[in-house]
Amino acid sequence: MPNTIGVIDCTHVHILAPRQREWEYVNRKGRHSINVQLVGDADLAITNCVVRWPGSVHDARIFRESRLFTEFQNNRPDGVILADSAYPLLPWVMTPFPKANTPSQMRYNNAHGRTRSMPNNTGLYCATQYRCPSQSPPL
Repeated sequence: MPNTIGVIDCTHVHILAPRQREWEYVNRKGRHSINVQLVGDADLAITNCVVRWPGSVHDARIFRESRLFTEFQNNRPDGVILADSAYPLLPWVMTPFPKANTPSQMRYNNAHGRTRSMPNNTGLYCATQYRCPSQSPPL
């Protein structure tokens, strides 16, 4: 997609249950994890990474509280970041239409999804490489 400078998403990296505040690390699937935010570019390079939030924390909160968000709110980038529907629609964050009602909205959603898929797969690949060895099956 034109003017795209990156793709953002979060991925859960499974961990052993911590001894303190264990409940905060239980994700929506009932497993212990850290929710990791990744931003990737067209070259599949990770350009931003946030690794500090328990698995129960929603992707949008991680994003809102990141330095990337603050920096781009204060100094709008020359381009847009593509995100899924969990993220807010902003002048510099493009999300898909929740319900594509017209052919142009459907084309946009298709292009958005195709563009987002490659960097997204990079994050998923990284997460599966560094999963907790005592957890099975893989992510």
